[in-house]
Amino acid sequence: MIKLTNVTKIYKTGVRALNNVNLTIEPGEFVYVIGTTGAGKSTFIKLLYREEKPTSGKVEVVGQDVSKIKNSKVPYFRRNIGVVFQNFRLLPKKTNVAYALEVIDTPRVEIRRRVRATLELVGLEDKVNAFPHELSGGQQQRVAIARAIVNAPKLLICDEPTGNLDPDTSLEIMKVLEVINNLGTTVIVVTHDRDIVNKMKKRVILLDKGRLKKDFEKGTYDKNEKH
Repeated sequence: MIKLTNVTKIYKTGVRALNNVNLTIEPGEFVYVIGTTGAGKSTFIKLLYREEKPTSGKVEVVGQDVSKIKNSKVPYFRRNIGVVFQNFRLLPKKTNVAYALEVIDTPRVEIRRRVRATLELVGLEDKVNAFPHELSGGQQQRVAIARAIVNAPKLLICDEPTGNLDPDTSLEIMKVLEVINNLGTTVIVVTHDRDIVNKMKKRVILLDKGRLKKDFEKGTYDKNEKH
């Protein structure tokens, strides 16, 4: 699903965000990416959905070398990837899940079917026609997840998806992501949420100053813990 080979990313400012990273994530995995501010987490996920290109090395996602994708083809490549952000990024005047299908000219009957099925999956089947301002923070994040997966992407990337949520709601969101993962979607979650990582016991990748510091199965957030 994902393979990074000797990947380095240096920005024009001279900041070396990633330094010779080698990493493989298999289809169907659930992976947490952790690390302090400036560790390279945001750069890592931006490389995956082709917002950035590596300075050197090779980034392969869903069988494609992202550096070789033409700019005109990036939107088509991104249909393989769902992205969920901390601040939801919902369109205020749209029913966001349906809109994600409308923009790619999905037939109306198919839109209704997929929207209902997806909202049921995230526990919002009674919010089909709701706008963002009518929803709680946790519900808005569920909508953001639904919008990201309604096109059945092979990969779901979540950037601090629980950053604005209380602990109970955060755990509920993680359980939703686990259900999505169990259906076959590869899930990557960038997070600072120590409690969630410790409870879920998934694969944990630790970035430190742009380097891959640790990679352990069923790990925890504590980088000093031995595995």
